[in-house]
Amino acid sequence: MFGECMTFFKRGKKSQRKRKAWLSLWYTLVGIAVVTGLIWLLENQRDTDLTDPTAGVTSRFKDSEVAENSKIRFRDVAETMGVLMRHGPGLRSRSLPEDTGSGVACGDYDSDGDWDLYAVNYPGPLGKETPSAGSNRLFRNDGGRFTDVTETAGVGDLEGFGMGASFADYDSDGDVDLYVTNFGPNRLYQNCGDGTFKEVADEAGVADPLWSTGVAWGDFDQDGHLDFYVCNYIDYDAIGFEPEPVVDSSTGMYEAPYTLNPNSFDPQPNRLYRNLGDGTFEETAEICGVSNPNGRSLGATFCDLDGDGWLDLYVNNDVSTNRLYRNMAEDFSDDGPIFFADLSAITGTADPRGSMGLSVGEIGGMIDEPDGLPDLFITHWIAQENAFYQSVLTPGGDLEYRDKTRHFRLGELSIDMVGWGCALTDLDLDGRPDIVVANGSTLELQDNHFDLKAEPIFLLWNDGKMFHNVASVAGEALSRNYWARGLAAADFDGDGDVDIAITINRGQPLLLMNETETDNHSLVVTLSGPPSVCFGAKVEVLLKDVPQTRWWGGDVTFMGMHAAELIFGLGKNTVTDRLQVRWADGKMTTLTNVPSGRVNLAHPDVKPDAR
Repeated sequence: MFGECMTFFKRGKKSQRKRKAWLSLWYTLVGIAVVTGLIWLLENQRDTDLTDPTAGVTSRFKDSEVAENSKIRFRDVAETMGVLMRHGPGLRSRSLPEDTGSGVACGDYDSDGDWDLYAVNYPGPLGKETPSAGSNRLFRNDGGRFTDVTETAGVGDLEGFGMGASFADYDSDGDVDLYVTNFGPNRLYQNCGDGTFKEVADEAGVADPLWSTGVAWGDFDQDGHLDFYVCNYIDYDAIGFEPEPVVDSSTGMYEAPYTLNPNSFDPQPNRLYRNLGDGTFEETAEICGVSNPNGRSLGATFCDLDGDGWLDLYVNNDVSTNRLYRNMAEDFSDDGPIFFADLSAITGTADPRGSMGLSVGEIGGMIDEPDGLPDLFITHWIAQENAFYQSVLTPGGDLEYRDKTRHFRLGELSIDMVGWGCALTDLDLDGRPDIVVANGSTLELQDNHFDLKAEPIFLLWNDGKMFHNVASVAGEALSRNYWARGLAAADFDGDGDVDIAITINRGQPLLLMNETETDNHSLVVTLSGPPSVCFGAKVEVLLKDVPQTRWWGGDVTFMGMHAAELIFGLGKNTVTDRLQVRWADGKMTTLTNVPSGRVNLAHPDVKPDAR
């Protein structure tokens, strides 16, 4: 009996030890779970570029809820207002130049105060011996109606295979000229001042014969003459060798030919044309260190990225790393040539994705960190997400860029899209920059190799913390899918809000008039002065201690140009506390208590012309 009691006692003690061990293990696991949960919560509340992209994945629900309450509305008036053209006539021949183009540019070529439209085209299938069936078109804005004046103006370029275009007064004679990039020799159309143009690319020294795409304007050496940078893409040497369509027997899908892959072709060096002031230019890209010979370039912007008063250069490259070139004139002020330092790697901007569209603006206010420096929005190819780089000055004064794409919830919705033209602009005039993106895939339909996959346009409304796509309820035209490419923003009807023109690859352009119902007001700013001091000028509106900052000519879209005006949303306010311009030559112009409406600011050396 005693032995049995002892056995029971021993078993009881062993059982208690087991229970204590299990309890200890349970408490430990609970503690670990609580601590892990607290760490996860704290980490996800931090402002970090490493935010879990799947955290709170309700973006579609949130966007649909926001879209239902959005008042942003656009209506396509292209056909009713006379903007009629067919891009890319003939059957698609599966060549990269055909699928890449084309752009659209806004400019007041006749100086009548409204924005005219130049849409780029090409004559027909590449390498086919067929009569020219398409050309670039110039549409004159006649106030409520556009008139096709291409032939009268002489800017159709029937022999060119068009890519992009931009307006700039390169000869400083008071009217804007037109530069057109081609797959082949580029064109420079000098404005004669009587509604016609004269083609002078050869005599000016800027008829680059390579495959050119985007253009950036700016007086990089501050000599008083407007210079420009031309992006060149690839050495496309497959004309006439496009393979016949082949179906993959295992999938039943058409195989994509090598002629649609830019990696199949070598990159081409870019050009920096320095304006000599006598109507001619000298090419200085290699001397200045910006030829970018290993980049397949599609776009670039001249902008003072670090705030030192000199125009820097950012270059978008397709399937090759982007480049940020800092203008070193501030540090080396001798009489030698201006040169640029490649700071792409150390600034975090050596992006190797397929970069197409490029927009410049200031979005630091969205995270309560406005620094007055340009931030960069970039559109990309499928499966690569678009990018939004926020500029940051480190305590040591160095410039860095941090990708805030997922922070603003812009990553997931763009991962299935191919983005092209874009604009950072205030669609509803609430004082916050919204985003418009022209999307269109370069992937062929599975059952028809002649057609590409169409995609929706993005209208990304800014709620102050993140962006929401409201395109699906913004109008009938925006509920459809397109092969969109070029995009340009302008107030075409002069009512103080932003309208949008979009070119459609192998289709009819869109002219989207802004019909948003709002009580918000705007301030539309234009600049008067030599073009060399306007391009790159920093314009800031201060309203109730909240700054809005833009850069003249900095938002360059894709192979095109927005109108040369800056539209600032004022919300319910009718007066701006301060309007300030830092011109590209460093001089300042400041106005206070500026009423909403339109204002023209003149350079200090030019007689003011406010209206």
